[in-house]
Parts: sequence; structure tokens; C-alpha cells
Amino acid sequence: MSVLLLLLYTTSTNCYRYLPHSEERFSYVNARNKHPVKITDVPHQALVVYDNEYCSGSLIFSRIVLTVASCFVQADVDIKCSVKLGANTVTGVGQIIPVIEKKIHEYYKHEVPLNNDIALLVLERNVVFGLNVRKVIIVEPEIIIRTGTTIDVTGWGGSNLPMKYVHRLLLSEMKIATDEECEQKYGKLKTHSNFCARYQPERRLSDNGGSALYKDHDIDLLVGMLSFGGSFTEEHECLALFTNISYFHRWIIFNSQRLLMKHCIDENTMYSSYEYNDSEMDSYEYEVRQYV
Repeated sequence: MSVLLLLLYTTSTNCYRYLPHSEERFSYVNARNKHPVKITDVPHQALVVYDNEYCSGSLIFSRIVLTVASCFVQADVDIKCSVKLGANTVTGVGQIIPVIEKKIHEYYKHEVPLNNDIALLVLERNVVFGLNVRKVIIVEPEIIIRTGTTIDVTGWGGSNLPMKYVHRLLLSEMKIATDEECEQKYGKLKTHSNFCARYQPERRLSDNGGSALYKDHDIDLLVGMLSFGGSFTEEHECLALFTNISYFHRWIIFNSQRLLMKHCIDENTMYSSYEYNDSEMDSYEYEVRQYV
């Protein structure tokens, strides 16, 4: 089964493309360390709430929020949850919409914990778009982010942080680490489905599911989601584990389309980076039925 999964979800490294396009290492002109930001800076940011827990998510369609499966402590239980969008703080005013279906990856925790740490949430109704609520563009498939590249990671401040950050929407600058560094830190938790980024303790966050953004020609691309390790303080430079969005691109698009069709939602605003035609999607659906 593991061989079939490998064939289904991976591609030869010869097909990979890199971001940045050149090997030059660079940060943003104005480096953004951890600090509270306004929702208008990251209008895709969602607050996912269930019971007394919360985590982060990203709006990718008018009724689809992308998050990590590890957001749900009891992932095998049908927990009722809601999503808040357009808010600057956990307790702030925003659009609160119930979730009518959760799609957790079929092989979440397969072989090792946190493997395939990804989930889709279907909202009960469409969001109302505006300056504080927008969709994020996900990175294309077969993309590798070069080591040392700066990414911005979002999250909601929790009680592990100074009071000035609690319940605030935060953004923290991190840098992509090598696979070797990641494997040394996390061992078998490092798989093809994730990657690591380095950060200083003062840039730590609180929750998981937050978006990892890479700026390409002034456009924020969603390249990862914080899966684990974003709140460490014990090292001079810490390592966080991220779900690799490029690795799951086909899974995201295929299941988003399936869920939208299931709930009779007409979603015609596909991103320009989504290059799949009907025959490719049919082929992928056939693969899924054969091997999963």
C-alpha cells in the first residue's frame, strides 16, 4: 500500500521547480518579525473554533477553508465547529459560519504521527468578500522552496506569549531549513508531506494551522501550514514542521471540487494556477478509486 501511495502522491525530482527562481537568498525589503498585524494584511486568515479549542486556517474558496488535521485533537470524532473570518483578534467581530463537513486526509497519521496533516472544511454559506476577507492563492504542484528562503507564518496569539500578543493576529518571519536539519530534529516525523523552517524563540507562535506565505511578485502564495513545533523556546534557533501545500495540490483541488459538487455549490472562480483540465481530473479520480 505504501508503494501505491508513493506513486499516487509524489513525482520524480526531475520535474520539480524552485522558488525563488534563482539561487539568490533574500528576505523581504522590510523584514517582518513577529508582531500583531491587521486582518487586511492577511485577509485569508481564518479562526477555526470547536469546543474550547481553536486553531488557524486559510480561505481557498468561497466556502472552503484549508487547515491541518492536527487542529482537531479528537480527529476521529464528528466534532461540531465554526469558522470566523475577517476578525483582527480571537474575540473580535467577524463573519462566523458553521462548518457542515470536515474532510480529513484519508491517511492522516499513516505510519507516523502528523503524516498527511491536512483537512478541508466546508462552510454552511458563502463568505462575504471585502478588504478583510479574501481567498489565498495556493502554490502550484512540484514546487520546492529553496533553503534559506524567508516565509511569513500567521497565527493567533495564545497564553504562552506576552499579554500584548494574546488573542491577536500575529505574523512571524521564518526561514526554510534543509531536509537534513529537519530529519535530525524530527526523525521519522519528517516525510515527503512536510518541511521545516527555522525561527528564533521570540518569533514563536501559539496555535497550528497557520499559513506559511511566500511572496512572489508581490503576491502571497500559500506554501505551507504550521503543523507542529511553532511554540518552542528552549533553543537559540528552533525548528517548526509545516504541511507541504505543493505536495498536496492535487488532493486539495480534487477534494475541494468534489465537496463543492456534493453540496451543490457553483464555484467558478478557480485560480489561474490551477491548470487541471477535465481529462486530468478524471484521470486522477480513476487513480484514487484504484489505489486508495
